[in-house]
Amino acid sequence: MQKKRRPTFIPLFYISCFSFVFGQTKSNDQYHEWFDGLVGIENTALYNGIGYIEKYKVINDYHKFYKTTDFLPGSIVYDKNYYSGLEMKYDLDEDLIVLNLKHGLRIVLLQPIKKKVMRFTIDNHSFININDSLASAFNILGFHEVLLENSSFQLLEKHQKKRFQRKGKNTVYHEFKSRNFNILHYNNEYFTVKNRKDFTKIFPEFKKQIETYSKKKSFPKSTYRQHLVSLARRIHELLLEQKINSK
Repeated sequence: MQKKRRPTFIPLFYISCFSFVFGQTKSNDQYHEWFDGLVGIENTALYNGIGYIEKYKVINDYHKFYKTTDFLPGSIVYDKNYYSGLEMKYDLDEDLIVLNLKHGLRIVLLQPIKKKVMRFTIDNHSFININDSLASAFNILGFHEVLLENSSFQLLEKHQKKRFQRKGKNTVYHEFKSRNFNILHYNNEYFTVKNRKDFTKIFPEFKKQIETYSKKKSFPKSTYRQHLVSLARRIHELLLEQKINSK
Protein backbone atom coordinates (compact mmCIF):
# COMPACT_ATOMS: atom_id res chain seq x y z
CA MET A 1 0.00 0.00 0.00
CA GLN A 2 1.14 3.52 -0.68
CA LYS A 3 1.85 6.01 2.06
CA LYS A 4 -1.42 7.39 3.50
CA ARG A 5 -2.49 10.77 2.23
CA ARG A 6 -3.23 13.60 4.60
CA PRO A 7 -6.99 13.48 5.42
CA THR A 8 -9.22 16.00 3.68
CA PHE A 9 -11.15 18.15 6.14
CA ILE A 10 -14.40 19.87 5.14
CA PRO A 11 -16.03 22.53 7.33
CA LEU A 12 -19.07 21.24 9.21
CA PHE A 13 -21.33 24.03 8.00
CA TYR A 14 -20.38 23.12 4.39
CA ILE A 15 -21.39 19.52 4.91
CA SER A 16 -24.60 20.50 6.70
CA CYS A 17 -25.74 22.81 3.90
CA PHE A 18 -25.10 20.23 1.24
CA SER A 19 -26.73 17.51 3.37
CA PHE A 20 -29.95 19.53 3.50
CA VAL A 21 -30.08 20.29 -0.22
CA PHE A 22 -28.90 16.86 -1.24
CA GLY A 23 -31.34 15.09 1.06
CA GLN A 24 -34.26 16.69 -0.74
CA THR A 25 -33.47 15.04 -4.05
CA LYS A 26 -31.23 12.02 -3.46
CA SER A 27 -31.55 8.69 -1.66
CA ASN A 28 -29.36 7.83 1.34
CA ASP A 29 -27.14 5.61 -0.80
CA GLN A 30 -26.64 8.38 -3.33
CA TYR A 31 -25.76 10.79 -0.54
CA HIS A 32 -23.07 8.46 0.83
CA GLU A 33 -21.62 7.99 -2.67
CA TRP A 34 -21.58 11.78 -3.14
CA PHE A 35 -19.89 12.40 0.22
CA ASP A 36 -17.26 9.66 -0.34
CA GLY A 37 -16.52 11.19 -3.71
CA LEU A 38 -16.21 14.63 -2.16
CA VAL A 39 -13.66 13.68 0.52
CA GLY A 40 -12.02 10.91 -1.55
CA ILE A 41 -12.76 7.33 -0.53
CA GLU A 42 -9.05 6.81 0.18
CA ASN A 43 -9.46 9.27 3.06
CA THR A 44 -12.23 7.22 4.71
CA ALA A 45 -11.97 4.34 7.20
CA LEU A 46 -12.85 1.93 4.40
CA TYR A 47 -9.34 2.29 3.00
CA ASN A 48 -7.93 0.84 6.22
CA GLY A 49 -7.61 -2.76 5.02
CA ILE A 50 -5.27 -5.38 3.62
CA GLY A 51 -4.13 -5.76 0.03
CA TYR A 52 -5.74 -8.81 -1.58
CA ILE A 53 -3.71 -11.35 -3.59
CA GLU A 54 -5.24 -14.36 -5.35
CA LYS A 55 -3.71 -17.59 -3.98
CA TYR A 56 -5.22 -20.32 -6.12
CA LYS A 57 -5.36 -21.07 -9.81
CA VAL A 58 -8.77 -22.08 -11.17
CA ILE A 59 -9.28 -23.28 -14.75
CA ASN A 60 -13.02 -24.02 -14.76
CA ASP A 61 -16.30 -22.78 -13.27
CA TYR A 62 -15.65 -24.26 -9.82
CA HIS A 63 -14.44 -20.95 -8.37
CA LYS A 64 -14.47 -19.83 -4.72
CA PHE A 65 -16.60 -16.71 -4.95
CA TYR A 66 -20.24 -15.99 -4.23
CA LYS A 67 -22.24 -16.35 -7.47
CA THR A 68 -19.53 -15.22 -9.88
CA THR A 69 -15.87 -14.24 -10.24
CA ASP A 70 -17.00 -10.79 -11.40
CA PHE A 71 -17.30 -7.86 -9.02
CA LEU A 72 -20.89 -7.26 -7.95
CA PRO A 73 -22.59 -4.07 -6.67
CA GLY A 74 -22.80 -3.78 -2.91
CA SER A 75 -22.54 -1.78 0.29
CA ILE A 76 -20.89 -2.28 3.66
CA VAL A 77 -21.09 -1.14 7.28
CA TYR A 78 -17.43 -0.92 8.20
CA ASP A 79 -16.01 0.37 11.47
CA LYS A 80 -19.53 1.74 12.23
CA ASN A 81 -19.62 3.71 8.96
CA TYR A 82 -21.86 2.96 5.97
CA TYR A 83 -20.47 2.89 2.41
CA SER A 84 -22.52 2.28 -0.73
CA GLY A 85 -21.95 2.16 -4.48
CA LEU A 86 -19.11 -0.34 -4.09
CA GLU A 87 -17.83 -3.17 -6.31
CA MET A 88 -17.10 -6.32 -4.34
CA LYS A 89 -16.59 -10.08 -4.30
CA TYR A 90 -17.29 -12.48 -1.45
CA ASP A 91 -14.60 -15.18 -1.08
CA LEU A 92 -16.40 -18.25 0.33
CA ASP A 93 -13.21 -20.25 0.86
CA GLU A 94 -11.66 -17.80 3.33
CA ASP A 95 -14.90 -16.02 4.29
CA LEU A 96 -13.73 -12.54 3.38
CA ILE A 97 -14.74 -9.59 1.21
CA VAL A 98 -12.69 -8.18 -1.66
CA LEU A 99 -13.31 -4.57 -2.67
CA ASN A 100 -12.45 -3.06 -6.02
CA LEU A 101 -11.39 0.49 -5.11
CA LYS A 102 -9.88 3.36 -7.06
CA HIS A 103 -6.70 4.99 -5.76
CA GLY A 104 -5.84 7.85 -8.06
CA LEU A 105 -5.50 6.31 -11.52
CA ARG A 106 -4.94 2.81 -10.12
CA ILE A 107 -7.34 0.06 -9.10
CA VAL A 108 -6.66 -1.46 -5.67
CA LEU A 109 -8.02 -4.82 -4.49
CA LEU A 110 -8.56 -4.38 -0.79
CA GLN A 111 -9.61 -6.88 1.89
CA PRO A 112 -11.44 -5.06 4.73
CA ILE A 113 -10.45 -6.07 8.25
CA LYS A 114 -13.07 -8.72 9.03
CA LYS A 115 -13.77 -7.86 12.67
CA LYS A 116 -14.66 -4.30 11.60
CA VAL A 117 -17.28 -5.47 9.08
CA MET A 118 -20.69 -5.40 10.79
CA ARG A 119 -22.76 -6.26 7.72
CA PHE A 120 -22.74 -5.94 3.95
CA THR A 121 -24.95 -6.39 0.92
CA ILE A 122 -23.84 -7.91 -2.38
CA ASP A 123 -26.09 -8.18 -5.43
CA ASN A 124 -29.05 -7.23 -3.18
CA HIS A 125 -28.36 -10.05 -0.69
CA SER A 126 -27.77 -9.05 2.93
CA PHE A 127 -25.07 -10.58 5.17
CA ILE A 128 -24.16 -10.07 8.83
CA ASN A 129 -20.93 -10.81 10.67
CA ILE A 130 -21.50 -13.12 13.65
CA ASN A 131 -18.67 -12.89 16.17
CA ASP A 132 -20.21 -13.19 19.64
CA SER A 133 -19.04 -15.65 22.29
CA LEU A 134 -22.14 -17.85 21.88
CA ALA A 135 -21.50 -18.24 18.16
CA SER A 136 -17.87 -19.05 18.94
CA ALA A 137 -19.00 -21.90 21.21
CA PHE A 138 -21.16 -23.27 18.38
CA ASN A 139 -18.32 -22.73 15.86
CA ILE A 140 -20.47 -20.67 13.51
CA LEU A 141 -18.47 -17.44 13.36
CA GLY A 142 -18.27 -15.29 10.25
CA PHE A 143 -20.53 -13.96 7.51
CA HIS A 144 -24.06 -15.32 7.15
CA GLU A 145 -26.78 -14.36 4.70
CA VAL A 146 -29.95 -13.07 6.34
CA LEU A 147 -32.87 -14.96 4.77
CA LEU A 148 -35.44 -13.70 7.28
CA GLU A 149 -35.19 -11.30 10.20
CA ASN A 150 -38.05 -10.36 12.51
CA SER A 151 -38.82 -9.71 16.17
CA SER A 152 -38.79 -13.46 16.94
CA PHE A 153 -35.62 -14.76 15.31
CA GLN A 154 -33.16 -14.68 12.41
CA LEU A 155 -33.04 -17.35 9.71
CA LEU A 156 -29.51 -17.40 8.30
CA GLU A 157 -27.58 -19.25 5.62
CA LYS A 158 -23.86 -19.95 5.79
CA HIS A 159 -22.27 -19.99 2.36
CA GLN A 160 -19.13 -22.11 2.18
CA LYS A 161 -16.93 -23.67 -0.47
CA LYS A 162 -14.54 -26.51 0.19
CA ARG A 163 -11.19 -26.42 -1.62
CA PHE A 164 -9.84 -29.38 -3.61
CA GLN A 165 -6.45 -29.57 -5.28
CA ARG A 166 -6.39 -31.04 -8.78
CA LYS A 167 -3.49 -32.04 -11.00
CA GLY A 168 -3.54 -31.58 -14.75
CA LYS A 169 -0.94 -32.70 -17.26
CA ASN A 170 1.23 -29.65 -16.82
CA THR A 171 -0.31 -27.72 -13.96
CA VAL A 172 -1.79 -27.83 -10.48
CA TYR A 173 -5.11 -26.05 -9.96
CA HIS A 174 -8.00 -25.93 -7.48
CA GLU A 175 -11.74 -26.51 -7.53
CA PHE A 176 -14.26 -25.26 -4.99
CA LYS A 177 -17.53 -27.01 -4.15
CA SER A 178 -20.44 -25.45 -2.24
CA ARG A 179 -21.29 -26.64 1.27
CA ASN A 180 -24.05 -24.40 2.60
CA PHE A 181 -26.16 -24.84 5.71
CA ASN A 182 -28.91 -22.93 7.54
CA ILE A 183 -29.10 -21.62 11.10
CA LEU A 184 -31.93 -20.27 13.21
CA HIS A 185 -30.92 -17.72 15.85
CA TYR A 186 -33.71 -17.88 18.41
CA ASN A 187 -33.97 -17.17 22.13
CA ASN A 188 -30.24 -16.44 22.34
CA GLU A 189 -29.32 -19.84 20.85
CA TYR A 190 -28.22 -21.12 17.45
CA PHE A 191 -29.91 -24.13 15.82
CA THR A 192 -29.05 -25.90 12.58
CA VAL A 193 -32.21 -26.30 10.48
CA LYS A 194 -32.65 -28.46 7.38
CA ASN A 195 -36.36 -29.29 7.33
CA ARG A 196 -39.65 -29.08 9.24
CA LYS A 197 -38.53 -31.77 11.71
CA ASP A 198 -35.76 -29.47 12.93
CA PHE A 199 -38.32 -26.69 13.41
CA THR A 200 -40.65 -28.97 15.40
CA LYS A 201 -37.76 -29.83 17.74
CA ILE A 202 -37.21 -26.13 18.40
CA PHE A 203 -40.94 -25.32 18.60
CA PRO A 204 -42.62 -28.52 19.86
CA GLU A 205 -45.73 -26.55 20.90
CA PHE A 206 -46.40 -25.86 17.20
CA LYS A 207 -45.77 -29.37 15.90
CA LYS A 208 -49.27 -29.87 14.45
CA GLN A 209 -49.39 -26.44 12.83
CA ILE A 210 -45.91 -26.89 11.31
CA GLU A 211 -46.77 -30.30 9.85
CA THR A 212 -50.10 -29.06 8.48
CA TYR A 213 -48.50 -26.01 6.90
CA SER A 214 -45.67 -28.05 5.35
CA LYS A 215 -48.14 -30.46 3.74
CA LYS A 216 -50.10 -27.60 2.21
CA LYS A 217 -46.98 -25.90 0.84
CA SER A 218 -45.17 -27.96 -1.77
CA PHE A 219 -41.75 -26.73 -2.90
CA PRO A 220 -39.41 -28.48 -5.37
CA LYS A 221 -35.83 -29.14 -4.27
CA SER A 222 -34.62 -26.20 -6.36
CA THR A 223 -36.57 -23.86 -4.04
CA TYR A 224 -35.47 -25.44 -0.77
CA ARG A 225 -34.57 -22.06 0.68
CA GLN A 226 -38.03 -20.68 -0.12
CA HIS A 227 -39.57 -23.54 1.84
CA LEU A 228 -37.46 -22.77 4.92
CA VAL A 229 -38.25 -19.04 4.71
CA SER A 230 -41.97 -19.69 4.22
CA LEU A 231 -42.07 -22.09 7.16
CA ALA A 232 -40.12 -19.65 9.37
CA ARG A 233 -42.60 -16.88 8.51
CA ARG A 234 -45.48 -19.12 9.59
CA ILE A 235 -43.75 -19.92 12.89
CA HIS A 236 -43.22 -16.21 13.51
CA GLU A 237 -46.98 -15.69 13.05
CA LEU A 238 -47.68 -18.48 15.54
CA LEU A 239 -45.31 -16.93 18.08
CA LEU A 240 -47.04 -13.56 17.75
CA GLU A 241 -50.47 -15.19 18.17
CA GLN A 242 -49.21 -17.03 21.24
CA LYS A 243 -47.93 -13.80 22.72
CA ILE A 244 -51.26 -12.02 22.13
CA ASN A 245 -53.30 -14.88 23.59
CA SER A 246 -51.11 -15.03 26.71
CA LYS A 247 -51.96 -11.44 27.66
